[in-house]
Amino acid sequence: MKKRIQITAAVFFILIAVCVAAFCVNRFYVLERMSEVQTSTQTTVQTTTAPTTDETTEKPTKRKPTTKKQTTTTERETEAQTVIDIDNLTIIDLFPLSLAGGDWDVKHCQGIAIDRKNGYVYYSYTTILVKCDFESNIIGTVTGFTGHLGDIAFNKKDGKLYCGYYSDKKKGLYTVIFNVDKITKKNMKATDKSIVRTVHIEEAWKDCKADLNNDGKITAADHRFGCTGIDGVAFGPSFSDPSKKNLLTIGYCISDDPKRKDNDYQVLLQYDVTDWWKTYAKPYTGKDHRSGPEKCGGKYFVYTGNTTYGVQTISYFDEMNLWLLNCYYGTKPGYENFSLFAVDGDVKPQVQLIKGQPETTLGYVLSLYQDGEYDKKHGVYGWHTTAGQKGMAYVGDGLFYIVKPYQSWFGTKTAICYLNVWDPENGNPFSLAAGVGTNFSISKKKRRETTTKQKSIKELLPEGEKYINELISLF
Repeated sequence: MKKRIQITAAVFFILIAVCVAAFCVNRFYVLERMSEVQTSTQTTVQTTTAPTTDETTEKPTKRKPTTKKQTTTTERETEAQTVIDIDNLTIIDLFPLSLAGGDWDVKHCQGIAIDRKNGYVYYSYTTILVKCDFESNIIGTVTGFTGHLGDIAFNKKDGKLYCGYYSDKKKGLYTVIFNVDKITKKNMKATDKSIVRTVHIEEAWKDCKADLNNDGKITAADHRFGCTGIDGVAFGPSFSDPSKKNLLTIGYCISDDPKRKDNDYQVLLQYDVTDWWKTYAKPYTGKDHRSGPEKCGGKYFVYTGNTTYGVQTISYFDEMNLWLLNCYYGTKPGYENFSLFAVDGDVKPQVQLIKGQPETTLGYVLSLYQDGEYDKKHGVYGWHTTAGQKGMAYVGDGLFYIVKPYQSWFGTKTAICYLNVWDPENGNPFSLAAGVGTNFSISKKKRRETTTKQKSIKELLPEGEKYINELISLF
């Protein structure tokens, strides 16, 4: 009996030792990742003299120099001197090659946004918003959300952050607006009305709650266009009127049912949010409300084939006038099932029949950029890549921060953002900026001429004019 107790005790202590060792290894790994990020940040050249680029591109705010202990002339002479050749600097040298977004007990990172002018990085972790600086120091967090925080976008015009959100049990679809200047410490509450307000997105809500079979119940077989929520967001020009420069674009979450025929489009809404904070926005209470615009400024469709959960993140690439839509891979047989698509903003939307709908439906259809791989059967261009599914932020001049998620052995999640350049020539649309050097440029391919004549609405539908008038009346 005594021997059995001794064996049991020995096994117990061995298990304790294994757990302690696992914890130490995990913490060492996280610290090592953070150390790499800090090292990358410290070795990145900080300068306000940018290389020759588009004059409208904003420059990062000059930071205060760090205070260092003075050294004697002798000490300086013996130190290794670092020579910075200003003439050979590129825009890449103005940014850290990697960023870290903390370590959190959450599902995953859902989106990131960059305030390039003031030097802040924002992370959406589904239930927590995190604010960091470009040295990966945590400035503050906002907690207490009971629903799902989606992708985020920084609005340079009003200095606020916008987020796609659906409430607990999907009883409402909202844009959460963060007054980020007020985020100054950890664990700030979502119920603080000076920091967080919400606006209901009625157009998406109507599609999400549509009873397509009219049986009085909303099931997986319902939801118009397969809409189950909203997620991806970005700021950019109107698809229909380029003179409108700063509209919020919101992407639908789409049902991934491979048997459905009406869920093969990505759906994008656009809004002018200039006065939302003062008019529609309500404090976050955890309860649902319906305060928001009755009509959107534009509703658009992108034929991609079905994807799992629709648009996860959106980035507007202004130099190329492209909208990058990151999705999870679809599962429908017969499709290429790409995960990244680029909408070509140079091509005006075309009124077309929306395929697969149970009722005759017309809509404004956007065109895909003709690059990447080509699904000839369905006329779809795209890429097979996981880049951007958990977060992507465009910082200008062809540079993107792209999230690579990590999970510790104990389940906590972190997001490391790596600086990438737009580089579709090698098949993958992005390359790590660390390996690019000075050989870096961006250019847009010319569109291929199509020989297929698009049928007019009157040819497609005798009553086409009626549907067009109804469509225009929505906006």
